[in-house]
Amino acid sequence: MKERTVDEKKYDPQSSEQLAQWNAAESSGGFMHETETLYKTKDNDYFLLHEGGLFSRFHTFPEVKNWYGGIFVQPVSLQEAVAWCEETGNYDVIERHLGFNG
Repeated sequence: MKERTVDEKKYDPQSSEQLAQWNAAESSGGFMHETETLYKTKDNDYFLLHEGGLFSRFHTFPEVKNWYGGIFVQPVSLQEAVAWCEETGNYDVIERHLGFNG
């Protein structure tokens, strides 16, 4: 994926640190697959990279233009990154990478 610019900030998974990932187990293949990956940029900004197939919930996001699915970049705050980690069971990331000692 190439970098995306959102609100004048650049988000590039290839030059950012991947912190955690979540996959929807019930729709892990084909047109319904969904994956969310949390990244931290060199400027200490966080973002979620949503990837999904044609019938995933991400397909309706504004930046997704491919008929077969696509990707969407969602900038998140530190608090939103922590909440996402809690929701997806990535508890170890909260302490190791986000600076919280539960």
